[in-house]
Amino acid sequence: AEENAVETPAVETAAVGTPAAAVETTVETPIVEAMSVETTAAEIPAVETPAVETPAVETNAEYGETPAVETPAVETPAVETPAAETPAVETPAVETPAVETPVIETPVIEAMSVETTAAEIPAVETPAVETPAVEIPAVDTPASDAKSLGVTEEPLDGVEESPQEKVVVPEENEWVEILGNGSLKRKVTKQGTGENLVKGQLVKIKYSLMLSDGNVVDKDVEQVFQLGDGEVIAAIDLTANLAKVGELYEVMAQARFAYGTLGRPPKIGSNCGVLLVVEVIGAEDVPQIEDLSEEERMMIGDRKRKIGNDNFARFDYEAASTNYRGACSYLDPPSYKVVGEASEEMKDLQTKSWCNLALSELKQSKSDSGLTAINRALEIQPKSTKALYRKGKLLQEKGEYEEAEKCLKQALQLEPDNAGCKQFLKELTSAIIKSKQRQQRMYKKMFNLEDQKEATPTTEKEGATWLEGAIPMIAGAVAVGALAVAAYGGIKGMMQ
Repeated sequence: AEENAVETPAVETAAVGTPAAAVETTVETPIVEAMSVETTAAEIPAVETPAVETPAVETNAEYGETPAVETPAVETPAVETPAAETPAVETPAVETPAVETPVIETPVIEAMSVETTAAEIPAVETPAVETPAVEIPAVDTPASDAKSLGVTEEPLDGVEESPQEKVVVPEENEWVEILGNGSLKRKVTKQGTGENLVKGQLVKIKYSLMLSDGNVVDKDVEQVFQLGDGEVIAAIDLTANLAKVGELYEVMAQARFAYGTLGRPPKIGSNCGVLLVVEVIGAEDVPQIEDLSEEERMMIGDRKRKIGNDNFARFDYEAASTNYRGACSYLDPPSYKVVGEASEEMKDLQTKSWCNLALSELKQSKSDSGLTAINRALEIQPKSTKALYRKGKLLQEKGEYEEAEKCLKQALQLEPDNAGCKQFLKELTSAIIKSKQRQQRMYKKMFNLEDQKEATPTTEKEGATWLEGAIPMIAGAVAVGALAVAAYGGIKGMMQ
């Protein structure tokens, strides 16, 4: 605080002794702009006060009227804060150093309630008082009031901020449950920019993969894939749509979101959990199929087909079928989505993709959907030996051996030296013979024509042989006799 003497008009007062007393005061000084501070009672010792010059009271023009100040004989009440509301803050008690002061005579001021206005208040001539500097702690004031009152915005220790002032910032380096059961977790280590990635976008990432034992399998592998289309393992496909471009995050996944029970031999075994570190390098929207050129469709479709081949090689036929269907959707879309006839290179990719889909469906014993795929391949290239061979396999799966045999014979006409077709045709021929034999046995059972063979000793073999030859002779004689009797009866009737 600083000593400031202001001359005020003299007021006649009677002498009174001012004892030391505990008072509750509000101090306004030019150095600290006026503010309302509720202070606890502090014990202030007597102060040596020569002539006091009372500073003029500054009224706050911003809030209009000056509040009434009630001045009792000894205690000076706290001045109420003008219209602006300042949140009440508990201010810790301030210990003021004890200063010995002699009792002095001061003019008696009659106690009265003075209502001050914005008008100028006449100064009172009083002895000057040297006031020791008091350190006032900073008060947390809302931004709207702090600016007008000149109060620091630094929060007071022990004072809780209001909910409106709290800003919640997402924490990094914190694992987040994706499915809520602990099987798939994600942790952001570096924030990205822009919007989250969207399903269908073409995304470029760089990732490293390690096993739960810390063994690194892949290191800084760059890959481009279409988000949400099954081109990458589920641990990436299900977490990338929560990321932004430039983001770096980690994934902890159980085996079913990685390589499952099949694993990825020889580096990843069955039922192995994985830890991934993924960086999103870039992303772009993929145009509609009808807006793509044939070259662009070939590039996307062939990428999907090769991913399907990788899944097929590790016996994940379901994932392979998903990739092959995706490839066919770009390579061989409905005719209303494309214009003009496909090139020979495009037809070759179309046939390969449909044939691979048919084989993948065959491995899952889905012969009907497999036949649908292979028939489309034969529509594109009717003289494809591979397609005819695959169709024969699918027909064999359904038990239609003769139809399968026709397909193999047609394939051998196109490639007479195809060893695979020759071997398969032999198998089909043998299967057809066995099938016919089964049918004959079934028909015999239906009409009770099954041969009843009785076991006979070796010594009776010749007698048994003679008996087997005699039975037809006896049967023939009986038949002849029956015919003779019938003929005799007919002649006798005619004669009558």
